[in-house]
Amino acid sequence: MELGTALAVVAFADQCLKYGNKFVKRCQSYLHAEEEAVELLLAIESNWVKMEAQIVILRRIAGSLNKKLQDMQSQVLSQLEGKLKTASLIIEQMLSEKREYGKAKDDKRNHNDWDIATVMKGLGDMRASKKARYVFKKSALYQIVDEIEKWQARFDPTWILIMQMSVGDIDEGLHEQRQKVERQQIPIILAAKGIRDAARAAQDERVKDRGLIWIDGLDLKPSTIPHSSVQFSTLQDTNEMVVIDSMISNPAANAKQTLKEVRNLARILAEVDPSTFGLLKCRGVIKVVNSRESPLSGPSPLDFKFVFNIPLQLSNPQSLRNVLLSGTSYPLNERLNLAKRLANSILFVHTVQFVHKNIRPETIIVFQNEHSDIGAPFLVGFEQFRVEDGSTYRAGDDIWEHNLYRHPSRQGTHPEVDYQMQHDIYSLGVVLLEIGLWTSFVLYGEDEGTSSPVQNDILGSVDLARPRNPRGSASRNKLELEGLAIRELPSRLGKRYTDVVLLCLRCLDSGSGANHDGQDFDVGAADWMDEDGVTIGVSYIENVLEKIQGIIV
Repeated sequence: MELGTALAVVAFADQCLKYGNKFVKRCQSYLHAEEEAVELLLAIESNWVKMEAQIVILRRIAGSLNKKLQDMQSQVLSQLEGKLKTASLIIEQMLSEKREYGKAKDDKRNHNDWDIATVMKGLGDMRASKKARYVFKKSALYQIVDEIEKWQARFDPTWILIMQMSVGDIDEGLHEQRQKVERQQIPIILAAKGIRDAARAAQDERVKDRGLIWIDGLDLKPSTIPHSSVQFSTLQDTNEMVVIDSMISNPAANAKQTLKEVRNLARILAEVDPSTFGLLKCRGVIKVVNSRESPLSGPSPLDFKFVFNIPLQLSNPQSLRNVLLSGTSYPLNERLNLAKRLANSILFVHTVQFVHKNIRPETIIVFQNEHSDIGAPFLVGFEQFRVEDGSTYRAGDDIWEHNLYRHPSRQGTHPEVDYQMQHDIYSLGVVLLEIGLWTSFVLYGEDEGTSSPVQNDILGSVDLARPRNPRGSASRNKLELEGLAIRELPSRLGKRYTDVVLLCLRCLDSGSGANHDGQDFDVGAADWMDEDGVTIGVSYIENVLEKIQGIIV
């Protein structure tokens, strides 16, 4: 059976379902064990319920996937199969040793009546060597569970990408999950269905807004977030915190088309699961009459304010720029997790066929939470977004701290090419470089409110002033950023992280590049070509997400 065929996907899915269910059943004996073991079992069961539902849907549609997606899913599922086999073996050994111990303790007792709880309570009676072996296997089980959770984090983005494809069986599978009682419903599947329905509604003019998108009457009292493109406010009537993301309409744009694209983006963002996608859930959009220009005839043009809910467990929003400027040190694993979450956010935006066009530390908000010192990052700043295949006006600006995050072909007031998804990936590469070095490329004086931004000396010969040859200078700056990554990143976040940054920075290069060791890798423009939004998504997962998610420090 060839890897990459629909049959291979089905076969691996069947094996995963077999070993996963076997593993969970073997763990049932933990239910009456000590508190630590109960928590472990709950984590095992919760993860498996989610994975099982996703794999069942994937198995059903395997024959409808293109070969590249089949190859990817075969590889991903084969990895899970190996982990589940190992987990099943460990729990079988634990059960076997428990039964042997029980038999030696009381030959009259029926073996099937024993459970791991009994053994755990009797650990004090074990010989030191036997106890050490048991503790070792228990630790190994925890490690397996941790690896399965990491596998899940790598699998979810691919699964979400597939769930947006035009395959009829997907609707049936998602609908079946939606019909389950609330306590059995799985958030990521509900989110996938909601996003799929919203994307479909965006293509169907007969679907009305039903009052869910356009809102008014909110008592907003906006407060600035330092070095951020968004604001936050506390709603007076409910005491809820929200983020306000303003979009100023392009005067050259078609007003009806802009209104439609704002509505469609809001519909999709209203369905996101913040913890999975790294995006805030949209509460609605406020229309604002544009008073800057008085039209000669017809209604005044509209600007828009996207209002986003802030999850209850999050607080103290600050921009990633502010975090970098603070100079606070954080553990490497926290910085790496920050980078991983941002990489996931980019994939989701592209999966639903939008381009962000404005990725930089000012459009990334970090909230304080109880799980990490840095906090949880969320991508905001949708003021320049558009549909991936929608109208483009090639409008830009000459702000150097914006150009720093733009590909050479997209700099200046009149960029030379239309915006495409790879331009977002390039911007992500610059941000990942900044996170890897953990320093802000843009600096401010002591009076940040009035001082002009200046570039960090770490950028070396990067020249962001207005040159006589803008494109030539921008291309040299790109090479300088690549050189900075090659020189500085390996000793700070490792070789694999360095390669991810270079892959992002070179995603629009026409030829093959070279990694930091001088070894060639063929990642050029041809490898990222779009095909109904799938090929570029798969390339991004293979070249960026898979590599960065696989880094462990």
